[in-house]
Amino acid sequence: MIQRRPWHGVEWSLFIVLTGSVLLGLLYALLHMNENEHGNIFLTILALLLSYGVPFLFWRPTYINTTMYPISVLLTGIPLQIYLSWMQEDAYLTINCPLMVIGFLTDRKNAWWAAPISLVAMPVAYFLILHRGMGMGVSELFSIILNAVLFFAIGLSLQRVVTSNEKTEKLLAENQRQYYLIHEQNNALEQYANQIEQLTLLEERNRMARELHDTVGHTFTSVIMGMDAVSYLIEAAPDKAKEKLDVLRTVTRNGLEEVRRSIHQMVPKEGDMLLSQQLTRLANEFALHTGTQIRFTTVGEEFDIPKQTKLSLIRCLQESLTNAKRHGRATSVEIKLNYQDEGVGIRIEDDGVGTEQLKVGFGINAMQERIFALQGTLQVSSAVGQGTIVECFIPAKRLPSF
Repeated sequence: MIQRRPWHGVEWSLFIVLTGSVLLGLLYALLHMNENEHGNIFLTILALLLSYGVPFLFWRPTYINTTMYPISVLLTGIPLQIYLSWMQEDAYLTINCPLMVIGFLTDRKNAWWAAPISLVAMPVAYFLILHRGMGMGVSELFSIILNAVLFFAIGLSLQRVVTSNEKTEKLLAENQRQYYLIHEQNNALEQYANQIEQLTLLEERNRMARELHDTVGHTFTSVIMGMDAVSYLIEAAPDKAKEKLDVLRTVTRNGLEEVRRSIHQMVPKEGDMLLSQQLTRLANEFALHTGTQIRFTTVGEEFDIPKQTKLSLIRCLQESLTNAKRHGRATSVEIKLNYQDEGVGIRIEDDGVGTEQLKVGFGINAMQERIFALQGTLQVSSAVGQGTIVECFIPAKRLPSF
């Protein structure tokens, strides 16, 4: 297995120890060989340098081969030990420090062969080759194996320490990354919450404006028209004028109650009534107070619809009647409530003066916002001398009955 990474601090320490041991071994061998006439100094230096340098081809900064390093150590270190032991007639264990590096580089992929060869096969081979000429016994074999196990275990322990530190550093880095991520997400959520709060306040203001515009505008139009009629009746028919004022007082009170309900985010008192009943009552009241002729028809089988849909259609009729009388000076209005499989529509057509350039004011904008919020459609058409037509359609399904 090949790894391309810089050395850890532990590996630099192993390098220093390994280099120091080779230098000491070289000095020791040279001093003793000077006293031995059979010593070949040049060959000894060459063997030491090879056993030291060849493994570094496979274990160096930015390149680590965990398979070839143990093999190179075994191919150069064992012959060196045998050569030095034969020359000096003494047991040389120059492979101890490289064994620490082998232990440090051993992992699950190469442990199955690196550990048995380093801890058993190598000491046994060394013992079998030299025990006859040097008089080694079984105790020396166990000593060599124990020595190999000790240095191999030191390297393996250092590896575990480095691995544990790496995991700790990675965990710390991941925790810091998660912390910064959570911190950023928390800031984003706070900003989002502030935006939602602002949008909610804005939507609520718009809703209140629409509610008050529809309710107050419709009520005031009815009252003003009624008061105009009273001004003509007050001298000609005082009793009838008084009766008319009582009706207007009731209308005004009802309008006030509806404004209060709008402020408290309540639907009209008749919210549980069928839509056709509420629209009929609304049209009759408007006709009574303004003197407008209103014809109301329902097409299709009526079914209950959500309250929000019902309220939007009511507001649409209120705004249309108010505009028909205030701006169009209409004398008659035809209202058609149409129940279809896809939804509910309402069509309001008046005989007012009409206009070629229809100006979209607050009321129509409010209607559009209400209806578009329910995925509905709104069409307003007008022509001079032909009145105005308002068509509203909101998708709605028949609610299941229990």
